[in-house]
Amino acid sequence: MKDQDGKEVFSNKKEYAVYDLHFAENKEGYIGLNDWDITAMQHVSLGLEPLETDSSTFVIPLSGDTKSVEVKASFSYNYEEGRSMSIHTVTEKVDFTKK
Repeated sequence: MKDQDGKEVFSNKKEYAVYDLHFAENKEGYIGLNDWDITAMQHVSLGLEPLETDSSTFVIPLSGDTKSVEVKASFSYNYEEGRSMSIHTVTEKVDFTKK
């Protein structure tokens, strides 16, 4: 979020992820380093399922001379380390001078 002068006043990033991991108690995949055997992995889903929604509310203190802010929300897909593509972006301007 940026104010009327382009100064960033707030930023937040939430990452959804799905992992397939080897744990020590799974000796078959852990010690044997059988990385490609998905049956030896524990599936951990911290992801967002299709058609599932998530919402967050933030209270952001602004200085008294803030006239407006531009709020930008973006949903991106990280398909590989350091590489992503934007799926959807919404930008909204909030003007505090209007009554």
